[in-house]
Amino acid sequence: MIKHADFIGANYGGDDKLVLVSPNDIAEAVADEITKPSTGIKVRYVASDDRSCTEIAKVLGEAIGKPALQWKTLSNEQMQNGLEANGFSKTLASVFVELGEAAHKGLLREDYNLHPPQMGKVKLEDFAKEFASVYNQ
Repeated sequence: MIKHADFIGANYGGDDKLVLVSPNDIAEAVADEITKPSTGIKVRYVASDDRSCTEIAKVLGEAIGKPALQWKTLSNEQMQNGLEANGFSKTLASVFVELGEAAHKGLLREDYNLHPPQMGKVKLEDFAKEFASVYNQ
């Protein structure tokens, strides 16, 4: 989307916050969990960074040489139509629209916000460097 439309777009955006996680931080958490004794069911959130969509667009844009990159918040209808136009079935597109709407309304973060984890080591700026190297190929 960035290469072809010069923006990031979804039916969430702006000040909506997203939890970002690196595979490296996931691996470290898994190693930690499997090496200590445990009984019962345990939930552990793993997160590397927590940023607004606006911040994400700014950091990624700067990394790829597009400092004016924006994250545009689309309507549910625009999101549905865009996904279908790009090969998603109507059913699958509607699931992604529902997921995006839950992110926009903060529903996906309710329990996470009550139990915020210690952040991992990999930050958005670290990812942006990797992203830029792949983006610019």
